[in-house]
Amino acid sequence: MTICLCCVSGFSSSILGRNLENWLKERTGQDVIVQSCSYRLCKDEGDLADLILLAPQMTWARQEMEQLFPDALILAIGHREYGLGEPEMIGREILKLCRQADGDD
Repeated sequence: MTICLCCVSGFSSSILGRNLENWLKERTGQDVIVQSCSYRLCKDEGDLADLILLAPQMTWARQEMEQLFPDALILAIGHREYGLGEPEMIGREILKLCRQADGDD
């Protein structure tokens, strides 16, 4: 699974991205890559992602991302979850979204 973690510049999300990648690998046993990226990079390379995570400051871009990447799952991260930087809450939402997309809900 390839995840694009989109924030304004791609810097503030790098620690969360690394923690989330490790959490998802441990829980799923799958190869998971979480790429922290800027808005511009996400627009340029979002088609390579299975899932696009939007940092709280990027929720305004959700509709645009849905139009650009109709096949990708898109999830906006809440302020609390993002600020805490703990991967469990976000990871659980990702797994739930993936199950729903696969029809396993």
